[in-house]
Amino acid sequence: MNKNMDTKKAIIVYQYSERIKSELIIASGLVSTMETLDGKELNGAEKLMTSFLDALIGEIRIAQHVEKSMNFIGAEKKIREAKGKMKLNEHTEMNRCISDALSLITTSCQRAMEFLINEHLI
Repeated sequence: MNKNMDTKKAIIVYQYSERIKSELIIASGLVSTMETLDGKELNGAEKLMTSFLDALIGEIRIAQHVEKSMNFIGAEKKIREAKGKMKLNEHTEMNRCISDALSLITTSCQRAMEFLINEHLI
């Protein structure tokens, strides 16, 4: 977060970051569940997971409109990479991509939180 960040923008970035973090944690849990499936169950789970990840990318893009952050851009790339890993049945690598995206989003959240703390709003 740059020093020219205003309070409204910091609050919005913080809110989006927290929401996206929650969705990434859910995605990681879903990948763990997918690892226990096979056949038609796995095919169905992959279709649902694709929809979930697409929705998550949408959330990240909305956040990007508020803050043009390399963290948000990187997180979107990691989720796209996770989708590719899913198609290859590389669930461990898929979860690694989601974890990397979580780390990037957490960094954005931390920066917004620090700004809000300095403004005595948190």
